[in-house]
Amino acid sequence: MPESKVPPSRRRSTRVTLADRAYDGLLLKIIGGELAPGERLNIGGLSREMGLSPTPIREALARLEPTGFVRRHDVRGYAVSPLLSPEEISSQIDARQIFEPAFAAAAATHCTPAFLTRLDDTISTMERAGELSDPESLKASWTADEAFHTLVSEQGGNPFMQQAFRALGSQLQRFRLSGRAGRTHALEAAHEHRLIAEAIRAGDAHAAAELMHDHIELARERTLVDAHALEESVVDEIAAR
Repeated sequence: MPESKVPPSRRRSTRVTLADRAYDGLLLKIIGGELAPGERLNIGGLSREMGLSPTPIREALARLEPTGFVRRHDVRGYAVSPLLSPEEISSQIDARQIFEPAFAAAAATHCTPAFLTRLDDTISTMERAGELSDPESLKASWTADEAFHTLVSEQGGNPFMQQAFRALGSQLQRFRLSGRAGRTHALEAAHEHRLIAEAIRAGDAHAAAELMHDHIELARERTLVDAHALEESVVDEIAAR
């Protein structure tokens, strides 16, 4: 069928599918380390490599920018975001501690069956991901983890706090570090998420807040261990040259 005769809805569906394909492909390349931190992203080169036109590549890069996986420079275009330092990650987690326990407490007082079902779905996804460190498992784990924290943040119903929380950025840096260190910590995080969900289900705001606080601190510890392991591996690689 000539393009001019394809209904707009079908043209839109095809375009979105291609953009999704580009998004998923680029995300896997970044999580898996195929695209290195700081690497410039050439749209033409990516288009040829992925067998897609430049348009879905541009759309995918625009969608990746808010996640923090890529950065856009006015002159150089897009590049893979550098990894945060352990100090920067710890500072970000300090900021998250201001918001997330409060979100968990509020969610416990605004609980609905649909909300709990969606929380359970994210936890099940992380449990299935297990401790695998392949890019697909990392992507599934990261997506589910982000979804859990986003759902909890939204359930409290305070749009001003949500806006400030979103400005902190996603937790992707932890997943990039853990992936490069060879693990996802999905099972540990899923167990902690399930405890938080149970407290929310029981309507126990205090317990939900405490468990969220503990979960974020454990995430800090895991991330810093991964950062140290990655740093050691880089030193070993340099020494072996």
